[in-house]
Amino acid sequence: MNEGLTVRNLTKAMRGTQVLRNLSFDQPKGSIYGISGDNGAGKSTLLKILASVLVPDGGLVSFSGIPLSSKADWRSLIGYVPQEVALDDRLRVRETLEFWVAVRGMPASIRRQIVESAKTDPLISDFVNKPIRECSGGMARRASLVVGLFGDPALLLLDEPFSGADARSRAMMMERLWHLRSRGRTVLIASHVENTLTALCDRVLHLENGHFPEINIGAPTR
Repeated sequence: MNEGLTVRNLTKAMRGTQVLRNLSFDQPKGSIYGISGDNGAGKSTLLKILASVLVPDGGLVSFSGIPLSSKADWRSLIGYVPQEVALDDRLRVRETLEFWVAVRGMPASIRRQIVESAKTDPLISDFVNKPIRECSGGMARRASLVVGLFGDPALLLLDEPFSGADARSRAMMMERLWHLRSRGRTVLIASHVENTLTALCDRVLHLENGHFPEINIGAPTR
């Protein structure tokens, strides 16, 4: 059994268009994989399925033997940072942390501890009291990553995490992702910036026509 992420024959149609076509791949635990591809190739759709935001039309997904279909167990494993920055610009960064730790359903007994720890995180400590509306694109991306790491997820899903980020922010985020890998965490990143993925990831898979042409695992299920 693959200790990491297993995807088999995943399919998804959106508004009458086949976006994912019998897509299959394995990702070992404790690795960083990148998903590249043109805009509209299906990268975000794939991550939304893995984040249980979208329901696939067919196929099987599991992580360390836990199936995607076991929603509660699955969601306890993952952290997801969508392409759109989901931060309320009316709040300060620290208030955003307090909001999201409650939304994520963390036990009340440890919420304060999680927020206090996050406020000293080097990714955001220098602007934790700044209003979101005054944050640069890189700051917003760094804050989004910190929120995605609430609960110390075993599988982290990142959709275009470096979009709008300056060089310093990209470097800080990459260092954090390498640290997560060293701790046995599994990271899957979707991005159209292939040179960044190549520098960061253990392997980069190119999504084309709804599947990975370089991967051939078995035959599609009927």
